[in-house]
Amino acid sequence: MSDPASIEHRHLRSAIEYAVLMGDELAKRKAPIAVPRELRSVSGKARIPTGSLGRLRRAIDGDDAFRQVIATGVLPELVDPIGILWLQRPDGWETRAEQLVVEMTDAATDADLRTALRREEKRRRAAEQVAIRLRADIAQRDSSVDALRLDVDAMRADVVKAEDEVAELRAELVDLRIEARHARDREAAAKARLEAAIDSPPSPDTAPVDEGADIDSQPSGVDPAAVAELARATHELAGRLEALLPSEAPAPGSRAETRRPQRLPGGVIASSAQAAEFLLRSDAVVLVDGYNVAKLAWPNRTLEAQRTHLLDAVENLARRFGSDLTVVFDGASVVGAHATRRRLVRVVWSPDGVIADDLIRDEVRRLPTGRAVVVVTNDAEIVADVKALGANVVPSNALLAVL
Repeated sequence: MSDPASIEHRHLRSAIEYAVLMGDELAKRKAPIAVPRELRSVSGKARIPTGSLGRLRRAIDGDDAFRQVIATGVLPELVDPIGILWLQRPDGWETRAEQLVVEMTDAATDADLRTALRREEKRRRAAEQVAIRLRADIAQRDSSVDALRLDVDAMRADVVKAEDEVAELRAELVDLRIEARHARDREAAAKARLEAAIDSPPSPDTAPVDEGADIDSQPSGVDPAAVAELARATHELAGRLEALLPSEAPAPGSRAETRRPQRLPGGVIASSAQAAEFLLRSDAVVLVDGYNVAKLAWPNRTLEAQRTHLLDAVENLARRFGSDLTVVFDGASVVGAHATRRRLVRVVWSPDGVIADDLIRDEVRRLPTGRAVVVVTNDAEIVADVKALGANVVPSNALLAVL
């Protein structure tokens, strides 16, 4: 719908100037609305020449999409009533606009016109100031957003890199611990065979030792010298593997020190699940009193089921935290005790005549004082003894809380 010809171009100056300013802003923000080309020709001018008003009026009148967009937020402080009607075009606007033109013409005097011109100039300047502030705010916001994006991208890259390095180091540490455990177990087995061979020397009728056969397949009369050499080599291998792990023993020539328990973070209670998780994530050797934990967790299950559930759970802990875990059970002669082989968790069974409590105490004493040790149990006697040896103690129920 075209506007009535009775409205002169000068009556629409405030609306046309407003349209030019809005066209500049939309173009700078790259808004998805086309701005009439004619409006760009007067962009930045202090005052639109009177001779250009008709051409700009026709361009705005011919682009309903642009006119409707800028009419949405028009303010009476920036555009006079005739201009607002021309931009918004409600029903019957032509009649009302013509009435306003007649009223303006009838009441117009030279003084009123000068006042109107000054008012329009103020409106124009106010609009320009608003536009300038908006441009400055947008530029500042865009700059801040770009800087934050760069910081976030850099931090994400650092986190990914750190996670990869931690995962690689944790995998290497787990492999070294497994090799060290195997070496210690082979050393203990070799010593046991050596002691058995010394206690039972070969008789004259004993068949000679086949040096190419496996040690476990030799007859009972084993050559003590060969077994001793095997024990020595195994001990040497265990020592090399232990040396690859974090330093545990005092330097040669330094004064021997007693083990000191690890310090917990401030505000963490020693018997809490938070303390248990902190110690499991540390580099400490963790000794678990197997039946003490299993019977507390699954009291209504059989001993075999209790063992299975506990070993499955601590195996998962070793994967999650990279913990150096050893589970100690009573009775190496228990049926099925050695049926399952674990990849990450070391399982130790007390021999006949020895209880698991004593085995845990011996393990704490055997480990170098430079290596932190954590014992998981609710047994008061074990707690007192291992604390005296400098070990941290985690209650069984605290361990269960993080399984």
